Amino acid sequence: MSAMPSFSSSPSPSASETTAPLSRKPRVTWQTIGTVVQLLCTALSIFTWQLGLWPVTILLWSPIVWLNHAALARLHEAAHGTLVKHRLLNELHGIAIGTLALIPLSVYRYVHARHHAHLGNERDPEFWPYNTPSASRLVRVIYAWTELIAGYVFTTVLYSVRTLRSWPIVPPSQRRRITLEWMLIITVWTLAITIAHEQGWWPEFLVGFLIPAWLTGMFQTLRKFTEHLGMHGDTIMSMTRTVSYKGVIGKAASLSQMHVDHHGTHHRHARIPYYDLPDATPRVYSDGNEMYLFPTHFAAMRDMLPHLLDPKLGPQWVKKTSV
Repeated sequence: MSAMPSFSSSPSPSASETTAPLSRKPRVTWQTIGTVVQLLCTALSIFTWQLGLWPVTILLWSPIVWLNHAALARLHEAAHGTLVKHRLLNELHGIAIGTLALIPLSVYRYVHARHHAHLGNERDPEFWPYNTPSASRLVRVIYAWTELIAGYVFTTVLYSVRTLRSWPIVPPSQRRRITLEWMLIITVWTLAITIAHEQGWWPEFLVGFLIPAWLTGMFQTLRKFTEHLGMHGDTIMSMTRTVSYKGVIGKAASLSQMHVDHHGTHHRHARIPYYDLPDATPRVYSDGNEMYLFPTHFAAMRDMLPHLLDPKLGPQWVKKTSV
């Protein structure tokens, strides 16, 4: 296994200062429960489609997409090494999810580490070209809407291209692992496509997997944009939107997504386990950053949506305007 990359965090307050008062809560196996429900809903979507009950199939896509996105949140946690305490199990979880999502865990980890290290500036690989003042508005708008509509395929292309562009500086051990994970993805998908073709299962594959996966890609991109697009501050907190629900339903929804909505807290202290993020958020946002804290996803989305007409990210845009 290659060494876990370090993820940057803001120098103040320190992670120990923020998390010292937090209790060590036991991990609940939500990911196992979610996986079982996800498989059940997928089977039901295929079954109802075969019976001609396509309205029920369409309704079932909603929980499947939600749970698919929860799986991507688990991939994110695995990349940080905080999904499962046992290192090998953490890696196996991440590799399994990444194989289905067409993103090798090692590729995701490599690119995402640089997103943390260079949030919003021109070296942030996850937000090109929105962080590049030399990119025209037309290029940025077309890119943003393509990413929204075709995120399932577009995201893996984005991550892979950014990794290949940095290939000469990728450590040899990481190169080997990235190559092996890509070979695994190619093998698994070649086998899956072959079986679907030989057995005549293309309709079931489309209804049970590909359509929900495509919708999940759109959902994932929308969440990514909601977290950062249109932010032009010069600190982690002023570059990130955080959602902190107060009600029971909102908190449950947040838990089902590994509390990824506590995004500013996560960027400030990337090694805090997901289950401690809700308790850490009030401490992180007690120093005048409340303007970047939203009560619901809809409120955060309303703040982001106008920026899809001119997608930008980073303080470099403010500097360019002032010159």
